[in-house]
Amino acid sequence: MQPLLSVIVPALNEESVLAQCLSSLTRQTMPAGSFEVFVVDNGSTDRTRDIARSFIGSLPVTVLERSGVRISALRNFGAAMARGQYLAFLDADCTAPRHWLQQIADLLHADDSRIIGAQYRIPPDSSWVAKAWYGDLWRMKDGAVSYVPGGDLALGRELFLNIGGFDESIVTSEDTEFCERAAASGVPVLAVPSLSVVHLGTPQTLENFYRKQSWHGINVHRVFLRNVMHSKSRKAMLFAVYTLLSIALAIVGVGAGALHGNAAAVLASITILLMGPMALAFEASMARKKWSYLLPLTVLYAAYGVARALCLLGAGGARKPRGQADVAPHSGPATELLG
Repeated sequence: MQPLLSVIVPALNEESVLAQCLSSLTRQTMPAGSFEVFVVDNGSTDRTRDIARSFIGSLPVTVLERSGVRISALRNFGAAMARGQYLAFLDADCTAPRHWLQQIADLLHADDSRIIGAQYRIPPDSSWVAKAWYGDLWRMKDGAVSYVPGGDLALGRELFLNIGGFDESIVTSEDTEFCERAAASGVPVLAVPSLSVVHLGTPQTLENFYRKQSWHGINVHRVFLRNVMHSKSRKAMLFAVYTLLSIALAIVGVGAGALHGNAAAVLASITILLMGPMALAFEASMARKKWSYLLPLTVLYAAYGVARALCLLGAGGARKPRGQADVAPHSGPATELLG
C-alpha cells in the first residue's frame, strides 16, 4: 500500500532528542499504514542511526545516510525517496502533537496548492531566554505568513518538486528562502497554529541564544540580497547594520573618551549602542503587554544585534555540537522576533 504522507526527519548527532521526536510519531492518530518516515542521517558519530532503527516495528521508518551535506540536501534527498502524495518535514529536535499528520493530510487534501506549517512552541520548562524571545509572540500567527520553519513544514510532493526543493548552496535560512521563492511564484504560505510542534532545541541560555543567532545569520544577507525589494529579512538586516555601525562608533567614542578623559563621550557611545535594542524591546513588550520582558528583551536584542553584525563581517557561525549545547544545529530562522 502506497503511503499518503511521507515524513522527512534530517539528523546529525541527535541521540539526545531523536527518540522523543520519533515517539511522537508513534502516537499519531493517522493509521501507521498511511504514512512513512525517513530519517536522513548526515554522518552522525553518536547513536542517532541506532536509535532510529530501534523504532522499526513500531513505526514505518527507513534510515537513509548522506554524509557531509547541508540540511537542505538532507531534506531534498528524503523528498526524492518519498512515495507519499504529501511531504511533511519535521526536525529531529521537534515533537509533533497527535493530530499533526492527520491534520496535514486533511488540509492538503482540501488544497494542495499551498505550503502549510507553524512556528515552534517552546518546551514547558523553558528558561527566561526562551520565554522572552520565543514564548507567545507567534501564538496568534494564523493565515498568510512570509515563511514557516523547515522543521514544521508540509506541502504536496509535486508542488515541492515544481518549486525546486531547498537551496543546497546556502548553509542556513534555507526554509526562509524556500518559502520566499514559493511565494514569488504565487504559492501561498499559511501558518496553522494547531500544527505547531515543540522545539526541544530552543536555546535556554544567553550563550546558546547568541550561538544560534550567529549560526543563523551566516546566510541571511545572501538571501536578502537575492530579493532586496521584497525580502522579509529587511528589518533584521537593518538592525544588523545599525548594530555594526553602533559598535564602530562605541569603539571610537570609548577610545576618544579614554584618551581625552571625556566620560560624556564614553556614555554617549554606549547609549547609541543600546538605543536600538531598548527601542525594539519596548515595542515588543508593548505589543505583548508584558512589561516584565522589557529588560530581558533588551539583553536579547543586544546579543542578537552583535551576533548578526559580526555575521556581516564574516565572523558568524559559532555553535556547539548537539549534546554540548541546547542550540538547534541546522534549521533556518525559526520563531524569531526579527527573522
